[in-house]
Amino acid sequence: MIDPFVARLSAGVAAAALLTIAGVHGYWALGGFWPGHDRDSLSRTVVGGPSGMRGPSAAATWGVAAILVGAAVAVLGVAGLVPVLIDPWLNRTAVLGGAGVLLARGLEGFMDTLLRPQTVGSPFVTLNRRFYSPLCLVLALLTWLAVSRDA
Repeated sequence: MIDPFVARLSAGVAAAALLTIAGVHGYWALGGFWPGHDRDSLSRTVVGGPSGMRGPSAAATWGVAAILVGAAVAVLGVAGLVPVLIDPWLNRTAVLGGAGVLLARGLEGFMDTLLRPQTVGSPFVTLNRRFYSPLCLVLALLTWLAVSRDA
């Protein structure tokens, strides 16, 4: 069992990160290019792949942003920081599932050139191994700690 303070702190940090990432996805959906300087460089930096590859649509990017906002609210709810509007068991299960997805995504990032050979040579590979995948692993841990307060 995790100390309730640690669970709430973990949930708060995870939710803040998830909401920040959701905001970045919203920025991209509205046409922003950071950390690139045009659509092609953004796609190579964030998605990977060869020059000229088409990145995700605005609708798909908004979808990811919405999922991230929902995940943030669910994590806050499981830690008792916001009211849970669905069955608590379902919310807990969703948060554990999200932690599993984050764990898988984090681990996948260290095998991306094997699993996604089209990313070889793109700026994405370096950023994925240095930032994106470690962030996913940290978020998986924080999310699991938020759920574990009453385990």
